[in-house]
Amino acid sequence: MKRISSLMVRICSFALLLAFGLAASANPPNILFIISDDLGTNGVGYLGNPEVRTPAVDALAARSLSLERMYVASPSCAPSRGAMLSGIMPARNGAEPNHTYVRNDVRQLPSYMRELGYEIAAIGKIQHGKAGGADFDHEDRAISPETIGKVDDFLAARDSTKPLLLMVGIRDPHTPWPTPTFEHYNDASLTLPPRFLDTPESRARFASYYSDVEMMDHQVAATLEAAEKYLGPETIIFFTSDHGAQLPFGKWNNYESSLRVPTLVYWPGVTKPGTKSGALMSFVDWVPTLIEIAGGEPPASGYADGQIDGRSIIGVLRGETKRHRDYVFGTNSSAAHHTYPLRSVVNERYRYVRNVYPELNFTVQTDHNPKAGGHALWRSWVKLAQTDPAARTFVWDYHQRPAEELYDLHADPTERTNLAGDPAHAQTLRKLRAVTDGWIRQSGDQLRMYGRPMDVLLPVDN
Repeated sequence: MKRISSLMVRICSFALLLAFGLAASANPPNILFIISDDLGTNGVGYLGNPEVRTPAVDALAARSLSLERMYVASPSCAPSRGAMLSGIMPARNGAEPNHTYVRNDVRQLPSYMRELGYEIAAIGKIQHGKAGGADFDHEDRAISPETIGKVDDFLAARDSTKPLLLMVGIRDPHTPWPTPTFEHYNDASLTLPPRFLDTPESRARFASYYSDVEMMDHQVAATLEAAEKYLGPETIIFFTSDHGAQLPFGKWNNYESSLRVPTLVYWPGVTKPGTKSGALMSFVDWVPTLIEIAGGEPPASGYADGQIDGRSIIGVLRGETKRHRDYVFGTNSSAAHHTYPLRSVVNERYRYVRNVYPELNFTVQTDHNPKAGGHALWRSWVKLAQTDPAARTFVWDYHQRPAEELYDLHADPTERTNLAGDPAHAQTLRKLRAVTDGWIRQSGDQLRMYGRPMDVLLPVDN
């Protein structure tokens, strides 16, 4: 009799769980995913920068969970977004150099969400490349500060009973940046990053960057207003960026200012307003997380065919755990003006960077391309280096990078002191070197170089 009673309890419990699951999946939530372009963690007010004005993002942060250690897979547009849409790192998904797409045989987010009954729309810059890409139900890549109303127009005209995943890609603050648009960004009063040379051109560049960030914030405000009006207050909202700003030691590098991005999650009734998480996370984690929020079962995480690199962060979002990953990996394999392969790993305390071919000159758009935005900044640094020995060493070290770099993020959050040659940190160096080697081997990373490395345009003799 006890066996029968116990069996009945289990059957009833299973029935209740099944009924609850069906009821929950009967009303899957609308999801708004906003991604800005080239926005580093120093470009938003809520992360501690009092000089830049981002009232819409800051207001969203006040009612959201801030994921303070979210890292992109690669510090350039196409590989970062390809990893975000596939849940797979660039060396495995095919979108390794910039301006490329994930291979056609790799499943991407729209396919998973469509299978779960969702309509998937992309407005603005979500994927990046010359041809092909993920198959959205609706896609319009051309938005700007003047045409951000397309988000409102799409939602107003939409006639569907399906839940919606709306991905909005705001191009700002990608270059070109405007001549400082807002008078409150006074060049002379701005605080420059520690890893920066102070010249008038440096200050003018930061004023332009902050102006473009503020233009981004206006577009975030318009997008949030449209979502509130048409999708309702229960919409789950994500806000993030594809990598750091196009400034020296930012985009195309593998430092904190390159790979760590502002990330907010507003999930009514689940995330707590104004809270923070320091759990280590990767951009490849977005795919399994969104699948699980939509009521699906994420693919397995691993290196076999059909497996992804991502792991759902839903446990962190629900407050069930404070940890997610022990290590997060980063890459750079871009081409053209930034042919300089990089691999890196970060754990709770340390960042390890491997300059795959240290015999090459490190060059990117800013220091090499005379037509690039910010090249005047670089020329001012080279000019200063002609008379200032410290500046000369700084510029030389920028181009000539060691085989390995190691930074203690607790003691040195701006990564100014390379500890790779310090005997006191030899054990940490060996550990992170081995972790990186293992990851490269397991993932089948070929450490490819896409293009010819650039010569230094404005050489500085040290």
